[in-house]
Amino acid sequence: MNIKKRVLATTIGAIVATTSFTSQAEITLLKQDPQAGDPVSRLNFTVGGSIRPQFQNMTGNDGSNGYKRNGFDGGTRFRFAADYYLFDDISWISYYELGVNIPALFDWDNHYADGAHDTSRRMLYTGLKSNTWGTLTFGQQNSVYYDVIGAKTDIWDYDMLAQAPGNGINGDYDGSYRSRKMLKYKKTVGDADLYASYLFADGEYLPGNGLRYKRKGGGSLGVDYHLTPDLTWGTAWNYTRAAMRNPGNNDSKTYDQNIVGTALSWTPDNWTFSAGGGWYQNFLTTKKVSVDDYFAGDAWGIEYFAGYTFPVGQYAVKAIQPYFMGDRLEYINGRNYQRIDNGLGVSFQLDYGFRVDYEHVFTSSTDNLGDMNLVRLRYDF
Repeated sequence: MNIKKRVLATTIGAIVATTSFTSQAEITLLKQDPQAGDPVSRLNFTVGGSIRPQFQNMTGNDGSNGYKRNGFDGGTRFRFAADYYLFDDISWISYYELGVNIPALFDWDNHYADGAHDTSRRMLYTGLKSNTWGTLTFGQQNSVYYDVIGAKTDIWDYDMLAQAPGNGINGDYDGSYRSRKMLKYKKTVGDADLYASYLFADGEYLPGNGLRYKRKGGGSLGVDYHLTPDLTWGTAWNYTRAAMRNPGNNDSKTYDQNIVGTALSWTPDNWTFSAGGGWYQNFLTTKKVSVDDYFAGDAWGIEYFAGYTFPVGQYAVKAIQPYFMGDRLEYINGRNYQRIDNGLGVSFQLDYGFRVDYEHVFTSSTDNLGDMNLVRLRYDF
């Protein structure tokens, strides 16, 4: 364990040292330039990442999340991508994204959740890419629903509170977020990006309450239509057939989980506007430890964002973006719950890939959640 930590720490340190004086971008370690008789020349290999210390202070009692007031890891990740030219316009592509919980890695008490993993596999997939035929990949990767709907409003820090990805039993298993064992296809036709995916059966997921969730299969369809160069409209549907099982008495129930949504992204000049919403059937949990009533029949959610970027270009500040954001999540049946968030934020984009975000969010919810003050420091390379 100590050897693993030292090796990972050394690797992170080397990457940071290498990129401290460069702008944030993927770093190309091997550049593709195919030459006859040289197989390595066909390979393009890049690395990148984002280090994200974060502080969150919720008014009132925030329960087991008190460690977030002390500072925690807000989503540090490291990326590795390979593109190997095969023939004509066909390449073999692979991608790996590793999440690293730095406080947990170094055992910094009161800076991470109990039982948190040091590292996690965020994505790992491989496949074929062609300008003519499209891109086909298999593995753990962003879902069609997230690519088309979720990503449009996943652009501030205290977000994804009302959209499907991240609000089901587990986005890696239910097909809504970074989906495991997924075959995904993307093809651009004119102004439209067409998506389709197939979800293979997955292993059981244990939510920690004695029950077990198993995905039996599923699939997705989506389209991202570029109405203008700065206006995109997306629509997607995801279906997952899954079963909840109680190993104690062998009770089980099969659920047909559906999420359907639509979203807009508009970036005229220095403005950024986005809004999206979805309908969730047998997808959100009721918070009941019951096989028969584990998922709520119907619920819906919306998210929205508006921001303006002021270019600065001096005193190590590239740009400042103040913004307004919000969301609403409501159950129709299965659970009496409603949540509404509205807030203001400001993002400072600094030189050398550094960024500082501050947000204050006002929350009104059935369970009386407190308002949120959030500060995130970020270094992208």
